[in-house]
Amino acid sequence: MDSNNLSRTLSTVTIWAALAILGVTAMLTGTQVDFIMAAVAIGAGMMATIVIWESGKEAGKDQAEKAKRRGRLDQMLDRLNEDELTELRSRLIESDGEQVTLDDLLTERRRAK
Repeated sequence: MDSNNLSRTLSTVTIWAALAILGVTAMLTGTQVDFIMAAVAIGAGMMATIVIWESGKEAGKDQAEKAKRRGRLDQMLDRLNEDELTELRSRLIESDGEQVTLDDLLTERRRAK
């Protein structure tokens, strides 16, 4: 279980444990809790749980997209031989401070062939 799911799980357990403790305390002290109050408390717990779990979905999508991009880049770099990697490194570390994109390098290499 990753840390995001662990923290969401702990938050959910905390919310529902707090509601259970409130309910048990109300029953033991003889406090009359009417149906509307109980429904509001349960509804609030449900909404809080939904918010907690929905908030993590967007972060999960972003991480998946980054991993996908990283995977394609790693695959492309794995296909390069040592000479090509050396050339790529030297071109990316040009002394004139000009930033060179990988696309520019690949286009220039194709033209040179």
